[in-house]
Amino acid sequence: MRKAAVSLIGVLCCTAILALAHDPRTTAKDFSHGLKIEGAGDLNLSYKAMHFNVATYKRMQEDGQFRARMNSGVWSNIGAAEAGFDVILGDQALPRGKYTLGLSIDAQDAFSVVFKGADKTVQAPMKVTSDNPEFPYLTFAIYPTDKPDIFVLEGRCGKYRGTVDLKVPYLAEHTHAAPKN
Repeated sequence: MRKAAVSLIGVLCCTAILALAHDPRTTAKDFSHGLKIEGAGDLNLSYKAMHFNVATYKRMQEDGQFRARMNSGVWSNIGAAEAGFDVILGDQALPRGKYTLGLSIDAQDAFSVVFKGADKTVQAPMKVTSDNPEFPYLTFAIYPTDKPDIFVLEGRCGKYRGTVDLKVPYLAEHTHAAPKN
C-alpha cells in the first residue's frame, strides 16, 4: 500500500511539473481557414501553426536525410483539408474529399503544398518569395482574385511566402441552354 501511495505521489508531482512547464505561447496553435461557395459546398483547411525555427530550417537545407525525415514525418501531416467541391491547385486536380494537409520543402527553398487522400496524393508547387516580413508561425489564407473562379492559396512562415492558384471549376464562366418551349 505504501509503495502505491509513493508511486501515486511521484506521478502527481511529475504531472504537476509538466503542467507548470508547459508554455502555451510556444506550442503550435490550431487554425482553420475556409471558402464557402453557395451551391457547391465548403473548402476547409485546419492545421497546426508551427513555429518557424531558423536553426532547424538551416539544418534541413543542408542535411538531405534530415530533410527527408522532416518532410515525411512532421511536414507531411500538419493538418487536414476537406473539399466539398473539385478544385485545381496550380495544374493539379484535387477531387472533392478529405485529405491530410502537408508541405514538402527542398534544399533550394522550393515549397509544395501536399494533399494526401485515401487513393490520391496531390503535390502542388508554390511560387515562393523570401523578401517578406517575418512570420513567426505557419499560416495559410485563401484570397479572391479579379477572376470569379480563381483564388490564391497562400502559406507563410519565417521569411517565406508561397502561393498557388486555386481554381474552382464550378465557378467557371458557362452558358445555360435556352429553355425549350
